Amino acid sequence: MPNGLPSPAIRPAAYLMMMAVIVFAAVCGAAQYWRTDLDPIAVPLSIYLTGPGGAYVRMTYYLMGVALFVFAIGAYRATVAPLRSALALMLFAAPGLLLPVVAMTELFKGTVHESLAALIHGLAAQSTFLALSFGMLLLSSRWRRDPRLSASRYLGMSLAWLATTVLWLQAFAPTLPHGLMQKLLIILILLWLGWAARQLLRAARPQQAGA
Repeated sequence: MPNGLPSPAIRPAAYLMMMAVIVFAAVCGAAQYWRTDLDPIAVPLSIYLTGPGGAYVRMTYYLMGVALFVFAIGAYRATVAPLRSALALMLFAAPGLLLPVVAMTELFKGTVHESLAALIHGLAAQSTFLALSFGMLLLSSRWRRDPRLSASRYLGMSLAWLATTVLWLQAFAPTLPHGLMQKLLIILILLWLGWAARQLLRAARPQQAGA
């Protein structure tokens, strides 16, 4: 970042992610109330991708996919060069590509391609959660050592570890309510993404000469 000027990719990535987090939380949160035919404790969020209001929920998946892809680039550029991680970039870019797939596969319910779409949906959804989990841990650990991104570092690490714990609880404690656990995981991921967007905004501030 010559002359203390941050990369121009950082601020747009931060604002886009903030918007995506707010829209995703608002629409998917509201869906828990307008879908009175569904039990929010039992059913996962993917069930809301079709049926009444499903188009709005799918829209949030597409928006978050774009935001994650842009965030991956912005976060890479915001990190000080010695701490940059190509793996972290890929761990956020991949979910950016997979989330739209997760949403679109639900449209094949009731068609001859339903079984294949369900398989792709499951693989894409689990890959998204795993990639985000490891990406959050990796980026949080890198930013903890970056003077420009270390503010509230304990909050970022805590959210990343909580999300990872919930993710693995779903695997090793299958008797827990699937819908509730998945939505708790999504809430923790959204909180971390909101925190990360704030960190990017801090990194986007021009640095004083000699700082």
